[in-house]
Amino acid sequence: MRPLYRQIDRVIDHPNVTATATILFVILPMLAVVGYAIVVGLRELDQFLSTSDLEVVRSTLQPYLRVARRGNIDQLREAITSGSGGSVTSVLRQDLPGVIGRLQSVAAAVFGVLARFFLMLTFLFYLLRDDWKLRQWFYESVDHDDDIVSYTQAVDDDLETVFLSNLAVIVVAAGAAVVVYYGLNFVASSGPVVPTPVLLALLIGIGTLVPAVGMKIVYVPYGLVLLGVALTTPKPLWHPLVFFALTLVVVDTIPDFFARSFLSARSGVHMGLVLLGYFLGTLAFGWWGLFLGPIVVVLASHFAKTVVPGLVSDFMWE
Repeated sequence: MRPLYRQIDRVIDHPNVTATATILFVILPMLAVVGYAIVVGLRELDQFLSTSDLEVVRSTLQPYLRVARRGNIDQLREAITSGSGGSVTSVLRQDLPGVIGRLQSVAAAVFGVLARFFLMLTFLFYLLRDDWKLRQWFYESVDHDDDIVSYTQAVDDDLETVFLSNLAVIVVAAGAAVVVYYGLNFVASSGPVVPTPVLLALLIGIGTLVPAVGMKIVYVPYGLVLLGVALTTPKPLWHPLVFFALTLVVVDTIPDFFARSFLSARSGVHMGLVLLGYFLGTLAFGWWGLFLGPIVVVLASHFAKTVVPGLVSDFMWE
């Protein structure tokens, strides 16, 4: 986000406001897309419930609903404690501890995610605002050694280019997903495979930022839903199979390796090394290698260019 921070800082001469505006400029569109996806999901759930056969649920709850409509709280409590409602009372008595335990687990998971999100925003805010102080402290600690300063500046510039290219992959992956899903809907004669191709493409683009799993956090659950629909309805089975295959190859693999390495090659590191960094980093670190691999390549490349000649020269003179 530093290039964006520098552009905003030229207009707003206040570090706190500039850092906040930079974060909001990036996060708010993502939250808007996720929020719209939740709205669409709730709308689909409402349509499903309105067309589903809920007669069994209604007949089971009818004794309690009748008492509740009369507003007699004492009778409602008696109905629950006496078991006149049959299966509902027994289910509540037997499953209540398990339900509470599951709710506690969900609450703990949500709290953990929110805590990490808040921690990320805190680090991001202060590093955007005060990174120059950290840089100045480091250079003063090494007494502005020319080799160290030139090495760290070169690494910093190239890493900025590499990770800015990672953000550009969001656009590439989302654009590829839009084309693929519209094409898939055009070919499918028994109804659209992806009813909301633009929304799903935007979610896939945002999903590329998630460490370790990436966009799989979006298209794998969606593909499983398509598979379930194909197995339980007359929908063709080729819908989920082709969806998985095209998304894995065209939307996931190609932008992750080839487009990402091509964009990252705008740095001072050779494109072949960047591409090897993504491949070998994935083999060494798993999906974390998409982030760690280029870092290792940039550090090693500039170490070989800047530090190794000096070490060899000192060794030869000794």
